[in-house]
Order: sequence, then structure tokens, then C-alpha cells
Amino acid sequence: MKKIFFTLFTVCSVAIMANAQTWDDAGADSWGDATDGSSDYQYDPGSAAASDSSSADSWGASDDSYGGYGGQDYVRSARPDAKAMPYVRFTGMPFDSASQLITYIEIVEVIAPDRFLDLGGQDYSVADSLYARAMVWMQNEFGKKEAKQMIENAGIDPKGKEGQTIMANVVMPLVVEVNKYAKITVGIIKFDMELRFKDERYRYKFENFEHVTPNAVGKEEISTYMEYYMTSKKDIRNNDKILIACNSQMNRLIEDLKATCSAVPFVDDDDW
Repeated sequence: MKKIFFTLFTVCSVAIMANAQTWDDAGADSWGDATDGSSDYQYDPGSAAASDSSSADSWGASDDSYGGYGGQDYVRSARPDAKAMPYVRFTGMPFDSASQLITYIEIVEVIAPDRFLDLGGQDYSVADSLYARAMVWMQNEFGKKEAKQMIENAGIDPKGKEGQTIMANVVMPLVVEVNKYAKITVGIIKFDMELRFKDERYRYKFENFEHVTPNAVGKEEISTYMEYYMTSKKDIRNNDKILIACNSQMNRLIEDLKATCSAVPFVDDDDW
């Protein structure tokens, strides 16, 4: 009886041990398989592991797109060449292609308003009145003695009639604008002035411009015609400054002449 019991006990023990060994092998294999196969597991989109993986890939792609900052694929872009704009010469001088001279010329109409005449004012648009006004303009601009001397030096125009034409050799300082805040006098300019008058209009003409500067070496002055400054290829910027200064002064003279000749006199009407 004891032998039978011992035999059954031995068989049961062997069976239990065999079963336990089988469970251990299955568990180890399953966990081992899970661990070994983790790299092959396909995570669901949106999971933490998927996010980590995509993040790493995106940073890698980002680095590649920027060239890696020092990587072999990065090429530094060359700085664009800074090119200076070409200098554009001053072309504002009025030039007569027929005479090949710088010439300021215009016919200006002066018509007295009807209201002024109705109030008893004398017609200031007649030739004699315009002539007298132009003489006042010259005296105010250059001085009485200087204006008289300029007219005497030019003489009477043989083609005109005395009292209807003013000829003058004008001399005036040339003021050049160095910059926005500084101006200097650079010699003088000389030119011929002709003013012709008719009823209700007059014509001005300025030409033969000459720039005169002192000579640092000798006593003789240096004279240069303005047309030379327009065509010379030497010292272009300073030449343009002289032309600009001359043009500005001439425009101011013309504006003052027009304002003087067209100004409406004051009428003191005592019959109102």
C-alpha cells in the first residue's frame, strides 16, 4: 500500500514540475518576444511613442532643410554687389540750338484789369509805362549808379528805338550753394540783357553768359563761357553747381521783373 502511495506521489510530483517548467518557458518567451519585437511594433497614430518618433524625424528634416549650419551641404550666399547710381548731369539751362548759346527769352503779356481802368487808373500796360517800370526794377536790383553804368556800357540798340528798348551789360556776383546750410560767392557772371517793350507786352532776352573768377597766379581774371560747363567732361559736379547757381539767380531776376511790370497800382478814388 505504501509502495502504491509513494509511486502515485512521485508521479504527481513529476507532473507538477513538468507543468511548472512549461509555464516558465512560455512566459519567458512571450515577454522576451515582446521586448525583442518592440522595434517592430506599429504604434497607433497620436500615441506618445509615435509622437516621439515623428518629432525626432521632423527635427532631423528641419536641420537638413537649413543646411545643418556648418554641414557639408550648406552653401553661404554671396553678398550682392553694391553699385553706385550713375551721376545725372544738370540739364535745366535753356539752350538755343540755333545760336548754340544759353538763352533766356520770353514774351510776357501785361493787361490792365478793366476794373482798374473803370476806377480812373492810367493804363500801365502801354510801352512807355512798361519801360519805366523796367528801369525801376533795374535800379532796385543793381543800384541806380550800377544800372546806369550797365546801360551805358551796352549803348543804344541800333535796331530799336530809344524809350522802347533797354540794352545792358549786366554784372552780378555768382552765389553757389555748397550744401543746404552754406553758400559762397564764386566770382561774377556777365551777360547781355535786352528788354523790348510794346503796348500790353514786352520781351526779355538774356544771353552770352560768362563766368569770371580771380586768377590765383596772375593778375588777369579767368573767363569761362557757361556753354563750356555744359559740355566739359572735367570736374562735372562743380560745373553743374555753377550752372545751377546761374539758373537759380536768373529765374529769380525774371520773377522780380515780371512782378514789377505786372503790379497793379493803387488807385486813390476820392469820388466814391
